[in-house]
Amino acid sequence: MTGANDGADRNRGQEPPSSGRGGRRVRRSRPLARPIRKDLTARRREPIAEPDPVDDLAPTQTLSVEFQPIGGIFGASNPVVPVDATPGRLGKVLRRRPGARTSAEPGLLEDLDFRILWASRLISQTAQGALLYALLILVVDLANRSVFNSLFVICSILPSIAFGLPAGVVADSVPRRGLMVLLNLCRFAFMLLLIGSDVSLAGVFAATLGIWVIHQFYSPTESSVLADIVEPRRYTEAQAMFNLALTISQAVGLVIAAPILLRIGGPELVFVVAGGLWVIAGALTMLLPAMETHRARRRNAGRTLRQMLGDGWRFARSDRFTFEAIIDDVLVGVGMSALVVIMPFYLERVLGTSKENTVFVFAPAALGLVVGIRLAPKLARLISEQYAATLSLFLFAMVVAALGFVEQAYDFLNDTLRFPLDQLTDAVGVSPLIFVAMLLSVPAGFASAVVSVSARSILLSRTPSSLRGQVIATQGLMGNIAALIPTLLAGIATDLFGVKPIAVAIGVCIVVAALTAHMLGRKNFNLPNVVPQT
Repeated sequence: MTGANDGADRNRGQEPPSSGRGGRRVRRSRPLARPIRKDLTARRREPIAEPDPVDDLAPTQTLSVEFQPIGGIFGASNPVVPVDATPGRLGKVLRRRPGARTSAEPGLLEDLDFRILWASRLISQTAQGALLYALLILVVDLANRSVFNSLFVICSILPSIAFGLPAGVVADSVPRRGLMVLLNLCRFAFMLLLIGSDVSLAGVFAATLGIWVIHQFYSPTESSVLADIVEPRRYTEAQAMFNLALTISQAVGLVIAAPILLRIGGPELVFVVAGGLWVIAGALTMLLPAMETHRARRRNAGRTLRQMLGDGWRFARSDRFTFEAIIDDVLVGVGMSALVVIMPFYLERVLGTSKENTVFVFAPAALGLVVGIRLAPKLARLISEQYAATLSLFLFAMVVAALGFVEQAYDFLNDTLRFPLDQLTDAVGVSPLIFVAMLLSVPAGFASAVVSVSARSILLSRTPSSLRGQVIATQGLMGNIAALIPTLLAGIATDLFGVKPIAVAIGVCIVVAALTAHMLGRKNFNLPNVVPQT
């Protein structure tokens, strides 16, 4: 009986040669169809665990990612769109670029976690903008020389050089939510110390250093949290919303809150309001979900501090698209830092108005920022993030250089093109040169916004989760080191050669540096398209 049962078991599911009387062949139904369907259904319902691009690779392996050769600068391919040869409607769906939304897809602000993070960024950046504006005005009042303006900007650069890379390691190694809460509370405690202190030039520089030290740890942590809570295909849209929060906070903090608070209660009132806003931001960050950092801790186990500090640079250096995106963003930051130094003197010596009107004259830049933020995702889908970032960088450099030809620009628009600038300036009540400067600030804001959104989207999409904080910190370090000497020289050269030649020189240097970096990148990287092992 046992042997008979075993034979029956082995033959189960197979059609016997004959059965029944007379050896007639009997047709049977398909017994395997239903079990196979059940198995496939069960497999489809099983969650698929994606391997970490760094931790799960063998020591001799790299994760190769192939991309379509779509429109980048100098022949670079699109760093975001994966190759897909699937024909038909399904292929069109799979080719959809990251950031593209379907008509039924809800906005990012409808997601609770993103809305909390966005509100926290809005509030904390409003406080920081108001505080830095107050400190800058104190520097101008206490020392009416451009070299001290340069020193003020350098105080925001030195903390990045000293703490930028360690901050990236910390952001990837400790719980990010708790770190954001702690840093906001540190900002509040710092404001308490400032309230009871006498205002002096040395105290202003010390306060600037302290705020930027805290910022070095906060910025990569905040950006890493953004990448953790947002789907990768929506990074461009999420970064645009993040930049929108920064733009609104600058408008509220710099243009509205800081001047009013300084006029009502002086710097002490600014310190009180900024501290209160940071307490609110810290409370909001407590509501965020916990972020896992065990992968980074496992990867860093047994490694020296020197090895960990170099991870961000090694990744950026080995990936061409990430490197070019960082260079574009760094050059815009260098240009902005140099403009901060020369703008108060540009208003007094060229436009003939008070340096306190700096925010008013360049307020239209906010319009360009908003438009750039809104159009950056569409430009990325149209011509690729890389191409959008580089072209916008060239536009930014041209606008900066045009500030040195503001009189010629007015004559060209009013006399040659016959634009009614005289009537417009009379209606608005500003001088013609101020009006032209206000017009130039619009494309400058647009270009800087597109560069920032596109470059950061490339960085987030191509960087492994366990390295994001370090790569972002490396970007900040590169930007501040690159801005250190030009910022110091801008203040000195302004006193020696005047404001307009320095504005032209800034624009020319940006273009030359961008062309050199991209050409060297194309030559050295040889288009690897590989996420390297770390």
